Amino acid sequence: MSPACQRDPLSRVPATLRAAFTLAELLLLGFWLASFSLPGTALAFTDAQAKAGAETFQLQCARCHGPNGEGQENIYHGLRAPELIGPNSFPVSPRPYQKLRHFNFHSVRDVYEFASASMPADQPASLSGEAYWDVIAYLLQANGIRSDGKPLNESTAAETPIPLMRRQGTPPRTAAAGR
Repeated sequence: MSPACQRDPLSRVPATLRAAFTLAELLLLGFWLASFSLPGTALAFTDAQAKAGAETFQLQCARCHGPNGEGQENIYHGLRAPELIGPNSFPVSPRPYQKLRHFNFHSVRDVYEFASASMPADQPASLSGEAYWDVIAYLLQANGIRSDGKPLNESTAAETPIPLMRRQGTPPRTAAAGR
């Protein structure tokens, strides 16, 4: 076996097959990347849910998370309310300062499980299930995710990955701008 073949096992494969293999790899990579929700990608929620969620957010969430979802310090028993709208919203892992959240967010369903059990911090689990879904729809929309017109609920949320919220050079939409 030549030294070139030992360094590169594909060197024995015909060039046309190598090109096809490379194209197949690129297509697979593209499909894999497309499976993650990027800003602007449509997710399962309706515009009506986002509108109702904006109202609920202002009534129930803004007092801790800020009117534009920017997060606030020392909001309730020394807790810090994290950013919910903007480039640092919805990280997979809990932030080091978070005292209420102890698990990773892999799907929108995980966000619902946390919020419906723990929020508002001063009145946990006090909203209807529908109100929690609506607020999550609003937060998705406020972070630049488009609605696909399908209701966000238990069955659609389990299959909906957490969107990538970090957007280089793109200012996040605020609660006020989302209305």
